[in-house]
Amino acid sequence: MKSDGDPESERDLVRENAALREIIGCLSRQTYGRIMPGLFAFPDETEEDASEEGIPRANGKRGNNGVLREPAAAYHVPAAASVPPGCPSEEVTLELPPGKRGGMTVAGYEPSEAIAARPAIVRRTFRRALYVSDDGSGMAGAAPAPALFPDPSGGARMFDASFVACVANYRMAGMAFRMISELMETESGLAISETALRGLVLAAAETVAPVCTAMVTRTLPDWMNLRRMFEEVKAGGDWLADDFLKSIRALFELEERARIRADRLGGAPEDLYRERRAARLESARITARFFERCREALPAQNPESPLAETLRHAVEHESFLSGFLYDPRLELSRANPETPVADPVAILAVCADECRTRGVPFRTWLEDTLVKLKQPDPPPLETLFPR
Repeated sequence: MKSDGDPESERDLVRENAALREIIGCLSRQTYGRIMPGLFAFPDETEEDASEEGIPRANGKRGNNGVLREPAAAYHVPAAASVPPGCPSEEVTLELPPGKRGGMTVAGYEPSEAIAARPAIVRRTFRRALYVSDDGSGMAGAAPAPALFPDPSGGARMFDASFVACVANYRMAGMAFRMISELMETESGLAISETALRGLVLAAAETVAPVCTAMVTRTLPDWMNLRRMFEEVKAGGDWLADDFLKSIRALFELEERARIRADRLGGAPEDLYRERRAARLESARITARFFERCREALPAQNPESPLAETLRHAVEHESFLSGFLYDPRLELSRANPETPVADPVAILAVCADECRTRGVPFRTWLEDTLVKLKQPDPPPLETLFPR
């Protein structure tokens, strides 16, 4: 609003405008992390008025209504704008390994931000190196992008693999999403909804699903998988595996005979259960001797050999593999490679159980695996199993 020329009125107007700018600027910083471009270019001011008293002015040209417009590039809200006030920050620079930088020079860095758990909640800034060719031909490469996950609730925040692994670890420890949400707000001041937490766990499950499926078909405790593992050892030239294969084949033969006898009696479930109880008296003797021989043979093997790995797998899962002996409703082999595990919590539970069996921290394994799977050329799935 223009003054009528009275000096006192003009001074009052300047003071009112200054106070208004201070309030608007404060609100803009709280909401967007900076003063929005063109925010103080009021329609009734000249460009000189808008820049008085150190008030920032956006770069760009004046529009028809007198408001300064930004250049064509769109304005983006900082990715981690919702990090709690006072949250510590850390910076990570991502570069190509020295052996892959031949003929290239760093031209700059591409920044990004995310909420991380290291283990406390932090604002993590990534600087991804961009390279140009030394021969002047232009862009030649870039460092791998960080493993980031968008806010499932639709916000501008990004979360890195450490935060996602932290949430999944809490969930695998038996905590409900509501409890995780309350814990994070109490300990770190981070307000995150149950919906967002559930979405992050789903994203983690979808990312590691190929690894989980490979473990289901290859390494879960099951007599069919154990049989396959010994067959691979034998095919590799270690004939000692054949003694263990004979015991496993005997178990399958006993199960098949029980089924044939039940079918001859009418094939009712009760018939099958009765025949299995009778057959599994012999199966129990074979199974006990099988695991005893596994424990006896293991110390004499090279710890890194395929046979040693297979024997360890059998011994570590003895109680699970022996479970069929005590319940006639259970099949000898419960593995079904054709049926993928669909539930995200079940997918992560498979990975968590395997980590626990092998003495590997689940959270550490999951973060490392998420980072590797997010790369353009992820490693073979077998190399990502917990070791």
